[in-house]
Amino acid sequence: MSLRAALVASVVLLSPVIAAAQPAAEHFEKHVRPLLLEHCGGCHGKDGKAKGGLKLTTAAELAAGGESGPVVVPGHADKSLLVETVRYGGDLKMPPKGKLRPDQIAALEKWVKDGAVWPGGTGVTAASGGRWDGGITDDQKRFWAFQPVREPKVPDTNHPTQSRIDAFVRTRLDAAGLTPAPPADRRTLIRRVTYDLTGLPPTPEEVAAFLADRGDGAFARVVDRLLASSAYGERWARHWLDVARYADSNGLDENTAFGNAWRYRDYVVRAFNTDKPYDRFVLEQLAGDLLPDDAATREDRLTATGFLVLGPKLLAEPDKAKMVMDIVDEQIDVAGKAFLGLTVSCARCHDHKFDPIPTRDYYALAGIFKSTKTMATLATVAKAHERPLGPKDSPETLLYRDRLKLVTKELRTLEQEFGKLPATDKDKRHALHLKAEERRAEIKQLEKTVPPPAVVLAVQDEANPADVKVHVRGNTQTLGELAPRGFLRVVSDKAPSIPAKASGRLELARWVASADNPLTARVLVNRVWQHHFGEGLVRTPDDFGTRGERPSHPELLDWLAAQFVKNGWSLKSLHRLILLSDTYQMASRPVPAAAAAVDPDNRLLSHFPRRRLEAEAVRDAMLAVAGTLDRTAGGTLLENGNFEYINNDRARGVARYDNARRSLYLPVIRNNVFDFFQTFDFVEPHVSNGKRAVTVVAPQALYLMNNPFVARQAAALAESLLKLPADDAGRVAAAYERAYGRPPTTEETARALAFVGRYAAALEGAERRPRAWAAWCHVVFASSEFVYVE
Repeated sequence: MSLRAALVASVVLLSPVIAAAQPAAEHFEKHVRPLLLEHCGGCHGKDGKAKGGLKLTTAAELAAGGESGPVVVPGHADKSLLVETVRYGGDLKMPPKGKLRPDQIAALEKWVKDGAVWPGGTGVTAASGGRWDGGITDDQKRFWAFQPVREPKVPDTNHPTQSRIDAFVRTRLDAAGLTPAPPADRRTLIRRVTYDLTGLPPTPEEVAAFLADRGDGAFARVVDRLLASSAYGERWARHWLDVARYADSNGLDENTAFGNAWRYRDYVVRAFNTDKPYDRFVLEQLAGDLLPDDAATREDRLTATGFLVLGPKLLAEPDKAKMVMDIVDEQIDVAGKAFLGLTVSCARCHDHKFDPIPTRDYYALAGIFKSTKTMATLATVAKAHERPLGPKDSPETLLYRDRLKLVTKELRTLEQEFGKLPATDKDKRHALHLKAEERRAEIKQLEKTVPPPAVVLAVQDEANPADVKVHVRGNTQTLGELAPRGFLRVVSDKAPSIPAKASGRLELARWVASADNPLTARVLVNRVWQHHFGEGLVRTPDDFGTRGERPSHPELLDWLAAQFVKNGWSLKSLHRLILLSDTYQMASRPVPAAAAAVDPDNRLLSHFPRRRLEAEAVRDAMLAVAGTLDRTAGGTLLENGNFEYINNDRARGVARYDNARRSLYLPVIRNNVFDFFQTFDFVEPHVSNGKRAVTVVAPQALYLMNNPFVARQAAALAESLLKLPADDAGRVAAAYERAYGRPPTTEETARALAFVGRYAAALEGAERRPRAWAAWCHVVFASSEFVYVE
């Protein structure tokens, strides 16, 4: 069998899984509906107007088209007349008074390409001015996600269970006539939990120790060991960074480097490793700079507010008022999704079409964020705001500055002495000149080497915080009534008390992080459950609104949220609660026929879902198994200077990505994400995203077959195997233990040895044996078993 054939045979075993759907309805409400209303409505819908026979106020009118025929071909932007006209690509150019901005055209193109979704077939209408009560009805307030978290009674069950979680799950299974799968074997279990908590495979020694520990609580001891490892924070920080839309560059029009973004990333790692209470984690990210001053916590408090700065921005936007409100909108969007699981920014231009979030409530939040300094300057190319982490001069800096002052003083003295000497005293003048040159050279060197003060992307309150007026249809030039700063009324009983000289961020942070907020704990618990089971109890982790999916186990979700708060908002306690349940420890295969028929999506959890590793875990696992992983923690691999432009031809430089650090530490460059990440479904770093797509596509197989990185790791693994004091069968066994956490079968060993023998026989030279083993190790890395967790 050839290497290519072997690789193809291995990768075709990859099981297809459901890709995450693009939130098309949200895109329409946020980007397309306002655009149609502002630029098209005047001629194609307002007051019944239908120039060219075309109206664009309802889905039916859009489908009907006008005198020129259909204007949209869903799924095909290049075939759609609407797109052609806004591109100014033909004789017909719309809008006639001026071409749309590139980002607006791109929004229309994306909408058409994604199927021209028009949610509910509703018309394009201007938002009302809104009232403080928002017209929110009691029925809307009774929606499940807006109800207080109540700790439900644990169901009675006749089945023996390890955890109260199992009682909730088993009750649903019994009602559906389903039986849970048996427990997973120990090798499967330790591989599963090690990847879940650290993103790395268990070592053969760790597997052996677990197999040998037959005492009560053996698995609990494994869980505690993994939670105590630094790799835990590195793994779970990446989950949060998806939500926080973390990146090391701005992206969009001016792709400048965020030279200090890594400090926020490292803060998140520390937060997870130290089990920082989640309510404190929320407080610090929204208003850490406003919390009581404490030198011991200053670095974390300031660094955490980078959460509000990291978003992409149109830095060269000429309309500065619009730029400010776009930044505010992005902050509302990420904070709403990350902490509350709501698409609040959909209410920028009109009342939210699906959730009880009036435009007035949106601008109540906008006043808070507009009163927050996010940008250092709004010059031609704007620049993000940074703050020093400590005193202006550190002890090390003071030493340099003291020396600089002394040498500068000596230079001035020499210059004065030089000036007093007569021109005829050449020898003394020459000697003073040489000494002065020495001082000048030292000053120049000191100026180069004085360490700059550590700074971080961070926010602070503006000098004059103020409420803002409703921007009708999101237009900064069309202002409505004043919207007092406040929170979302649907989950807030009364208007908050915000001091006149404060932005309101601290009050907002305390409201979000309150145990009385019905969303915060539910949303976080659901995110943790999703990362352990592949799907959350709510499958739309960023949308707990009416367009989101209802929870599969609502009582379990509330019980977990209540326990989470009771346990001091401890993430590690939540992990233990979930991982020590029978539900988590079930086998994944075989899937019972009854379950496949009654519950094909496994929403009732009759068995553990088989899951593919994320991009970072695939790469890190190869490094770990090959023995090349560099466990250095923290810092940056970004080559560019702070706010320096990142050109596309530099964004994928070998020096930046061709290293053995964990994938968490590789720079995330907007507009040009690392190839490996893109191939294996990395998030779009311009937006907050709590759920990655999971695809099985041909480029993944081709990448594993042909990428030099994979080949190098295969060669490194082969080299380490050949150094073992074992025979070839022992080398095969060692590779299986490292890569899969299990020994090979007799047949697998025979096939591996036959492959190596045939491959080596087809080669010439002294290196044929290492090359043959490297080829076989390449197959190991490209196999389905390597990239999937049972």
